[in-house]
Amino acid sequence: MCVSPDDYQDPGTPKAARESERRLQADDGASIRLFTAEPEGGLGAGAVLIIHDIWGYTDFYKDLARRIAAEGYAGVLIDLFARQGDLPPELRTPERKPATADAMALARDRAAKASEDRILKDIQLAVDDLQKQGAPRVVCWGFCWGGTVTYMAGARVRGLAGVIAYYGFLKVGPPRTSPLDIVDQIQVPVLGIFGGADPGIPLEQIADFEFRLEKAGKTAQIEIYEGMPHGFIRYNPSEHQVVIDDALRKTFEFLDQILRAFATNVPPPQGEGREGMRR
Repeated sequence: MCVSPDDYQDPGTPKAARESERRLQADDGASIRLFTAEPEGGLGAGAVLIIHDIWGYTDFYKDLARRIAAEGYAGVLIDLFARQGDLPPELRTPERKPATADAMALARDRAAKASEDRILKDIQLAVDDLQKQGAPRVVCWGFCWGGTVTYMAGARVRGLAGVIAYYGFLKVGPPRTSPLDIVDQIQVPVLGIFGGADPGIPLEQIADFEFRLEKAGKTAQIEIYEGMPHGFIRYNPSEHQVVIDDALRKTFEFLDQILRAFATNVPPPQGEGREGMRR
């Protein structure tokens, strides 16, 4: 999610076997929140670290963590805006009401204040911790702003097994690093999901990105959904539901390829998560 729907209804998400929220201490003293939704097998099948959009640590991504748990993997949401703090309560839940211009401006300003170096260090902290907790492999899954971050993590975070980015921006202004410029540094398999009608990520950029990945010999799968806008995965998707279902199916198939082969004593997935963010 990155843009908000018109209204909110209970998506009826699957329940995880266990849910918890804890904190990691960063080297600068910051306290980093992690929300974890675990399946019956715990972290034994691997973990998916969710990299949120500019709205941050919201219920939408906690629900996504639960859907990941329904597939047999641990879903973990990290708060990458720990140093900037939460948005004001009335602006904090764009998934439940339309985002105002003021809310969008505050969210963008907060994201701009989070340094690229610190974000990647926090992700590294979480990946290291998940491996210590027993996850044999960790994949990052990011959205919008977080999708851009996820491509960076694929190049600069140690210990990742793969990265998934939904409509992550490929070209960004300084001081940020553009994913297009570090393709040769990406060390893990990539799944990139894009909307064909996303004005912020032109089709020419996606084609260039795919070309550079192929030229650099990277393992990558790029999916473009014709006519889909930015932020098409959301609650109450209406006409986007078929696309969301397909994108999630391909996402969990990617996760199966990356994670399940290394899992031990893990039951087959329930399959609920492949039905999208339904009501």
